[in-house]
Amino acid sequence: MKTLCFIGTTITCGARDRDALGWPGRLTRQLLREGHSVHHYNLGIPGETLPVLAKRAEREARPRLEGVEDALVFLEPGHADLALLKDSRRRTDATTFEAHLTVTMDLLDGLAPVVLVGPTPVAEREAPLPCPVTGEMIHYRNTPIAAVSRRLGILAAERGCLYVDLYEEMMKGPAFAASIEDDPYGVDPGSGGHKLIADYAHALLAPVMVDEDARHG
Repeated sequence: MKTLCFIGTTITCGARDRDALGWPGRLTRQLLREGHSVHHYNLGIPGETLPVLAKRAEREARPRLEGVEDALVFLEPGHADLALLKDSRRRTDATTFEAHLTVTMDLLDGLAPVVLVGPTPVAEREAPLPCPVTGEMIHYRNTPIAAVSRRLGILAAERGCLYVDLYEEMMKGPAFAASIEDDPYGVDPGSGGHKLIADYAHALLAPVMVDEDARHG
């Protein structure tokens, strides 16, 4: 059996999915329907910045993955770090973000191969809104998100790990944009958006699942 462990923030936990599955649950359901032996843990917490997530990631993943022979860890840093404050600074500066990401991936690599999940595009809002966690006035812009997405792709390539480039994929058509349009912050997708993410992740994961089936078939 393959164990999938999803560690992340709002996108991972499945906020606004009317089926309460999020894309991790939808991906797992799709794999089960295809006959794969797989189950998942969803360790998503809405609104976390990476420095906070980094403190719990390895601690929460270890009891779920220790002794498991076949597993993947999906790590989604989230949008909270990429929110812009009133002076246009990111909530988490680039140096701090990358340092915590590197440490977190190093720790998780000791448990299972890491799949890095990039940020999705946003629907840009004209006026800032209060952060639901801290109350700070924040807004989101796609230009810095795209830059972070590209940087995550480079880091994943350097580490030889799979990268789920959600920014580029979700920008390819209007469907994902439609799924976030009614979110006040223009970030969290509805059910259709989670399905799009799950379908894309499934396409990337398919070769891994086929290899595993071949080994145990």
